[in-house]
Amino acid sequence: MASNDQEEASTLKDLERIEVQGNTNALSRTMAVMILMILPGVGGYYLDQWAGTQFFVLVGFLIGTCIAVYGMLYVAKIADHTAKRNRERRRQLESQSESDLSRK
Repeated sequence: MASNDQEEASTLKDLERIEVQGNTNALSRTMAVMILMILPGVGGYYLDQWAGTQFFVLVGFLIGTCIAVYGMLYVAKIADHTAKRNRERRRQLESQSESDLSRK
């Protein structure tokens, strides 16, 4: 089975299906980024409990925030690239269907 990046839409309906799958992928990536933001802070909390300190939780959440910003920029970059590719493919398919209709 091909991934969304390799999949080629042959009809507008196929393109719509690919767009929905892309939205689902973006949502799952966003949720993963949120988890990556929280985990270092939780790890810092437990490290603070073990060491008897109070700064690892802050360091963990700062690291998590940096990871989240980088992750969201990455997700936005992929989403923008996918949207541009889908718009271009939609224009191609629409012009192709218009030319097919004019031939009939």
